[in-house]
Amino acid sequence: MISFLIAFPLLGIVMLLFFNGKKQLAVISFLITLIECIAAVWLYWNIDFDAARFQLIESFKLMEIFPFYYTVGIDALSFWMILLTAFLFPLVIAGGYTGITKNHKGYYIALLILESSIIGTFASLNLFLFYIFWELMLLPMFFIIGVWGGADRIYATIKFVLFTMFGSLLMFIAIIYIGIHYQTFDYEQLASAQFSMREQYWLFLAFALAFLIKVPIVPLHTWLPDAHTEAPAGGSVILAGVLLKLGAYGLIRVNLPLFPVASQHFSYAMCAIAVVGIIHGALTAAVQTDMKRLIAYSSVSHMGYIVLGIFTFTVSGLQGSILHMVNHALSTGALFFLVGMMYDQTHTRQISDYGGIAKIVPVFALFFMIATLSSIGLPGLNGFIGEFTILAASFGVYMELTIIAVGGIVLGAWYMLKLYGSVFYGEMKNVHFQDFRDARGVQIAVIIPMIALMFYLGLYPKAFLNSIKNSAQYHLEHIHKQF
Repeated sequence: MISFLIAFPLLGIVMLLFFNGKKQLAVISFLITLIECIAAVWLYWNIDFDAARFQLIESFKLMEIFPFYYTVGIDALSFWMILLTAFLFPLVIAGGYTGITKNHKGYYIALLILESSIIGTFASLNLFLFYIFWELMLLPMFFIIGVWGGADRIYATIKFVLFTMFGSLLMFIAIIYIGIHYQTFDYEQLASAQFSMREQYWLFLAFALAFLIKVPIVPLHTWLPDAHTEAPAGGSVILAGVLLKLGAYGLIRVNLPLFPVASQHFSYAMCAIAVVGIIHGALTAAVQTDMKRLIAYSSVSHMGYIVLGIFTFTVSGLQGSILHMVNHALSTGALFFLVGMMYDQTHTRQISDYGGIAKIVPVFALFFMIATLSSIGLPGLNGFIGEFTILAASFGVYMELTIIAVGGIVLGAWYMLKLYGSVFYGEMKNVHFQDFRDARGVQIAVIIPMIALMFYLGLYPKAFLNSIKNSAQYHLEHIHKQF
């Protein structure tokens, strides 16, 4: 079943080759990703959440002269990331339909390749296979930003590629070193390997740098605002909703279990960097004049909480980080969708061009308000429980850093509510917005599932947190055994 999830989007590309119409390509791509989503949901009924170890493992050797196996499998942590990916892609295709005006076939092919490579990365239990899928993601995202992006798309694309490839090169060197010295890339075998202290430190830094660039963490974050600003709406949703989570997932899946001593050694530094990112991202977001850049910098701030939770080395901290990955994907993804839908009509993202449009587009205003309140962590919505769980866990470990991190919540409420008020209330500054059409049809259908999950996870997070508890506990028990 895991191999089906990886291969099906690629097989779907063959179908696209026989069609040329924009609507036909969109409908077929939507159906392919919808089937993928249904298959991912089917996994929910076939995974044992009480079991801490990997399940549904598939493995066979790909090379005789090289210890390279195709090995995939899932546990509760990777399952939720795969389901999140499969959930977002049909919405991206439906919600981004009007924003793509050229080379439609290439766009949908790039999205399907991207979905396959993301799921492959989350499911990989072989470091070399993990690296192949990790690099494969770069190619479709390069074209999504570079071909279908905004006016400065070339600059944003080159910056995105250079940052990502630099991190990937360090990861590749580390993986080859492991393969040569330990004669295996198998994740479960390496989790029980005895790396020397020197090896742990250097390997931890190589992998961590690659993952922190993807998160991204200050000062490795400068590619993200440009990529978000120039990417089409669908590209921004995937970038914020899934690609950033791969960096955090890598820290959880690779750094913590394979290099536990080094993880503990660098934990304070990682938490300090995370807190710097929280405050820096919030302060920078507050002075942005472009809506997408503001939301992009808010992502830098929110991802800092996720890294902070990971390196508390507590079950609740790890649970909170996984939950906040999903929360951030929903709230920020919805905001990017809404900004994209508004831009399709107004052709501007400048906050100063808006004002007083709530009475013209009340549905947009309602959806934007809910996504905004989710982003700032209002109790009753999903953002609150994720941040609260992380901060409660980190307070008992690094009290001073936690107190500073709380400031990010205050700043987040300030700049997000300021954004909402400036766009939807006050004096209408642009008379042309009188013709602004409110959200309808497909636009509403895209946002409603995200809004529903915001309320569900905000009001009843227990089911999600319980489902990942055993996997998180197993992860941390393996680490604590090293001390």
